[in-house]
Amino acid sequence: MKIDKAYRYIKRQIIEGVWEPETAINVNEITEKLNISRTPVHKALSKLEQEGFLSIIPQVGVYVKRPDPAEVIERLLVCANLDALMTEQAALSLTNEEFAYMETILTKMDNPDLSTDDYSSLNIDFHRTIYEASKLTYTLNLAKQLWDYLNFVGNPEELFTPERRKQSQSEHWMIYYYLKEKDSKMSKSLMEKHMRRVAQLVGEKYQNVDLKHRVFN
Repeated sequence: MKIDKAYRYIKRQIIEGVWEPETAINVNEITEKLNISRTPVHKALSKLEQEGFLSIIPQVGVYVKRPDPAEVIERLLVCANLDALMTEQAALSLTNEEFAYMETILTKMDNPDLSTDDYSSLNIDFHRTIYEASKLTYTLNLAKQLWDYLNFVGNPEELFTPERRKQSQSEHWMIYYYLKEKDSKMSKSLMEKHMRRVAQLVGEKYQNVDLKHRVFN
């Protein structure tokens, strides 16, 4: 669909940093680039505004939204709870093949020489394997929107420093072992703590940015 085409294109430009916060969005340029009419572009922009990526100011324009610290924290806490719910359900349905795949991923992630991008990619694969096993389709689709938002507001270079990798890996392995024991409550608790830690790291970054903005403006 043309709306999906516009949505994916605009979202990619934002998440990859091509369009930085407060950048004005030129609808005419998008329509020419994608060879589509203005209607699907406007619908895509409205959807992205709802997801927190854009600000639409009537009679003024559309801008890439500068993340609000309170909104960042709220969205990431929601994400942590959704991830915990899916982990709880997955504990009862993960297969031996999926456990073997997760162990392979974690072993690769233990390599301290792994690049940040490679570590981040493997991290996504680890979490995705758990969440897809939950079979909670609606929850998973909602969580995917929040993961995109995490990519928007988070920086892998900051989230996955050597020290933070060690802590992250320790948490990953604990989650993995409790899942293998089919301990759904402990798996859920560990995943929630794991994701809340990420939310706190990202939230602190934006609180500091907001504070500096108030001091110097």
